[in-house]
Amino acid sequence: QALATLRQHLQALGLLNPTAIQNLHQTGCLNQPLTPGITDLRDRFDTLERVLRIAEALADLTKPLQTPAQTMLEAGTPPDAALDATRYTLLTEHLTTRLSRDPVLRRLDPDQHAADLDRYATLERDKHAAVRDAVLHHWVSKQQSRLLVGTGSRLNSDGADLRRRLLVRGKRALRLRQALDLGRSIDGGDPLMDMCPVWLASPETVAQAFPLEPVFDVVIFDEASQLRLEEALPVLVRAKRVVIAGDPKQLPPTRFFEAGVANTDDVDDIETEEDLFEAQQSEVEDLLAAALNLSIEEAHLNVHYRSKHPDLIAFSNEHFYRSRLQPLPAHPSRHPALAPVNLIRADGTYEDRANIIEAQRVADLVNELLTDRKPPSVGIACFNLVQRDLIADTLADRADADPAFAKRLAKAQARTGDDAFEGLFIKNLENVQGDERDHLIISTTYGPKPSGKFHRQFGPLNMPGGGRRLNVLITRARKQIHLVTSIPRDAYRALPPIPEGSTPSGGYLLLAYLAFAEHLTDTWQPTPTPPAPPTAPTPTETEPEGFRGLADALTPLITQRTPFQPTPPNPAVTAGGFHIDLTLQPQDEAGSTLALLLDTPHFRGAPDPAEWDAYRQGIFTWQGWRTQRLWSPQLFRDLSRSLNRLSAPTH
Repeated sequence: QALATLRQHLQALGLLNPTAIQNLHQTGCLNQPLTPGITDLRDRFDTLERVLRIAEALADLTKPLQTPAQTMLEAGTPPDAALDATRYTLLTEHLTTRLSRDPVLRRLDPDQHAADLDRYATLERDKHAAVRDAVLHHWVSKQQSRLLVGTGSRLNSDGADLRRRLLVRGKRALRLRQALDLGRSIDGGDPLMDMCPVWLASPETVAQAFPLEPVFDVVIFDEASQLRLEEALPVLVRAKRVVIAGDPKQLPPTRFFEAGVANTDDVDDIETEEDLFEAQQSEVEDLLAAALNLSIEEAHLNVHYRSKHPDLIAFSNEHFYRSRLQPLPAHPSRHPALAPVNLIRADGTYEDRANIIEAQRVADLVNELLTDRKPPSVGIACFNLVQRDLIADTLADRADADPAFAKRLAKAQARTGDDAFEGLFIKNLENVQGDERDHLIISTTYGPKPSGKFHRQFGPLNMPGGGRRLNVLITRARKQIHLVTSIPRDAYRALPPIPEGSTPSGGYLLLAYLAFAEHLTDTWQPTPTPPAPPTAPTPTETEPEGFRGLADALTPLITQRTPFQPTPPNPAVTAGGFHIDLTLQPQDEAGSTLALLLDTPHFRGAPDPAEWDAYRQGIFTWQGWRTQRLWSPQLFRDLSRSLNRLSAPTH
């Protein structure tokens, strides 16, 4: 009777749910003490207000959360697990609503998108071909209308006159300047300019041969950093528009024959014409520098194409280009066994402007490279003409003593590739600009004197513009640089920092480059390790923290449900503006590495996101990557199907 009365009072009180009342009643019916439970309730009476508010809080929740929250309360779910479950429920509801309201997201089809990307690339190629054909059609039509009679069967008067101007021989033959001058008086302009709409000439030729008037619609200056302003001015007046292309961080113009501008007070050991040549190089105002001081339209080539590995351009990118250049992400299959910048200690002596030991080591390297099954193109560069001639003589002596090497050397010297000459060259610092080879061997030449004393006299590198000369030298290789040096380690280890606002000399940068190369050589691993993210991300490719979380969340799922696993230690690869969210390798170690690309907002800074996406896809393919796209709308709709696509043929 007492238990029944207690039950009635508890029900009337309304503080306990039916389950709790039933538990107390059963405890009493089993003749077990009720005091501990009643005491516990009494001791917690001061929390009753908060307990009562739970029902009110549940009523305030959105409908999708009310039932799960009630269930977790009744089940006594731990707070952390309840928070995770609540977050999952909220996000699921939000994503479901977003996908249902946005028809573009709802209809996203990965296969269709891949097909669209292929179609875009095809149309882009077709567009280039169409533009080329249109340009050819324009000029051929113009030539026909200017030079042929209406039937198109023979030359008209202008055509016959042009033939006489160009083909007459003997004493009556005209020089180019005379032929162009005769065409100035022809109505409608000189038909020679219609016959040859594009001319390739040096500034001197343009100034001497063409009339002093705007002959050309556009004049393009290449390697403008090497063109003195006074040489460019006569060409500028021959143009209606001007395009100036060049790199302000590369070689300045040469002033060899202008002794008046030379300053040789600070240069040691000037004994020969070559010494004078090196001493008289000075930084002067060139066309590019002059143009950059004007308010003109500028465009930067930010993507670095030459170097097949980011480390080849890393030093120049940091010291000359403020980390603006975007190197291409190297595929693991192209990871070299030796460091891309490989330091080789020759430890020779520097005597009479030459280093015999380095020359011999260079010859050994050439022999090693040319004995490969597929020999690379090779270039050799050094810091003066004496060392250049010594290396050439050393290679010649090696060829005289070894007929097999002589045959390989001759083939390497006559090599061509991609419609361009790629023969083995031996050049000094001043003449290497414009060249590029697969492998570049650099003989730093300088070293201790026979007495053992080392002087930090680096010739043209210590002069104004010396850093630009070094930048040219160390950016000539596509695949690998072999840096042969005799400069003592003590000279480049623990270099003092450059004072803020100061520009380091070329000599200092050479020592810093040696330190960079030694560190890279000592720490290089034969197995690929993804490069670290750049210090200054480009605006076209960024990775918000939330999307890094998406890649991290996918990692265990990919390992469990697909035949792939993320590559250690860092599965993401960022090289300049090119980002791969996850690099995956087959778990059975068969097959090539897969690049997984998520739909993260990498393209916010691109003027045309679709164009950048297609371009990036092409770059990855060109670098040897197999790519697979995962789109978040598909992930949220059907995770299993999305992951199953990783084992299907890739785009």
